[in-house]
Amino acid sequence: MHVREETASFRGDDLPPLVAASLACPVCLAGSVSWELETGEWEAQAHCRCTACEGAWDVGLNSEQALRLALQPT
Repeated sequence: MHVREETASFRGDDLPPLVAASLACPVCLAGSVSWELETGEWEAQAHCRCTACEGAWDVGLNSEQALRLALQPT
């Protein structure tokens, strides 16, 4: 399985549908995505998996985006 690298395109104060759209599957565009947040000392990322096509990819996050996802249930 190939893991793609993406960059998140939402702001910390965006509405939930915009956050979900930023994490949507880049292959089939499905919105049914499960994700797991990983934070490090200098960077953060969400490990995403599409429940429709089973694709997997990582989404790079800035600190504001990581905080948003940390406060939002998966």
